[in-house]
Amino acid sequence: MGVELTDDLDRAAKDLDEEGYCLLACPVPEAEFQALRDHLHRLAAQERASEAGYVYDGGNQRVFSLLNKGEVYERNVQDPSVLQLMEGLLGYSFLLSSTHANIAGPGGAPMHIHADQTFARPPWPQYALVANSMWMLDDFTAENGATRLVPRSHLLGREPDYSAGEGNVETLPACAPAGSVLIFDGRLWHQTGANRTDEPRHGILNYYCRGYVRQQQNFFTGLAPHVPERATPVMKRLLGFENYFSLGLTDALP
Repeated sequence: MGVELTDDLDRAAKDLDEEGYCLLACPVPEAEFQALRDHLHRLAAQERASEAGYVYDGGNQRVFSLLNKGEVYERNVQDPSVLQLMEGLLGYSFLLSSTHANIAGPGGAPMHIHADQTFARPPWPQYALVANSMWMLDDFTAENGATRLVPRSHLLGREPDYSAGEGNVETLPACAPAGSVLIFDGRLWHQTGANRTDEPRHGILNYYCRGYVRQQQNFFTGLAPHVPERATPVMKRLLGFENYFSLGLTDALP
């Protein structure tokens, strides 16, 4: 069955705790969502047609470093509803770890089943170190490569045991209309599904981590100068420009 799409943040938080994921109804105005969708569609097409495009696994595509490619992505990573749910998972002063587009192309292969915090050696703590949000820019369906999940696998506290065949466990497609946001615990087993249609399926992955976990992207060296220059206080904190208790100090001062 899976969880139901909701605009109730308390319900979404409960789904995250119990199932390891939730489906949040579009939390931004229609005009803002369309601006995000249209920009990413154009950007992906441009990169795919150029040598800069990253295409893999038979037709899938990634578009990296989105914060350097449009102010609309800066607003996107600061969405208050998503940040509220992330704080419930990741605690005080969590960080943005990375942001990029994940596009399931026609004929693209499914990704292997994995959890996002496999960088952490076992045993894992009984809480998430990282969490992800997938903004669905198109309708996500079982046919077009919707993210596939293993509900409640976050409670196992480990990555799949591939030697035991757990890389082939039954998965559930996270299906929802364009504009919805899939938020999932970093311990949850999941994969990109196979796109069996003739149209690409676009999504944006905004990936967050606890304040003491190293970010996937090095924003200090990789950001275009205008991004931190115009950053809001929330954005500066997400990028890591604030200290986390005694971490991130300069000359022993905050």
